[in-house]
Amino acid sequence: MTAKASYKKGKSTYDKEVWIISVHTSAGEIMANDRKTMGRLEREFYGNSKAKKHIIIREILTKKYISNTNSKTS
Repeated sequence: MTAKASYKKGKSTYDKEVWIISVHTSAGEIMANDRKTMGRLEREFYGNSKAKKHIIIREILTKKYISNTNSKTS
């Protein structure tokens, strides 16, 4: 998927288009349930900074179906 994500550095807010690979299909589900993706976005946006990390996935722009999953979450 490609999504529009916002993050905050200092007093400024930035928007960025990012790639997401997840079994979850909505922005809210990804933010709440996909710790691996959110951790990757934190590292991408903030690096090793100890600052408070504010990341919001605003919307899903495109979805590309890759394969099925056997998990019960989707």
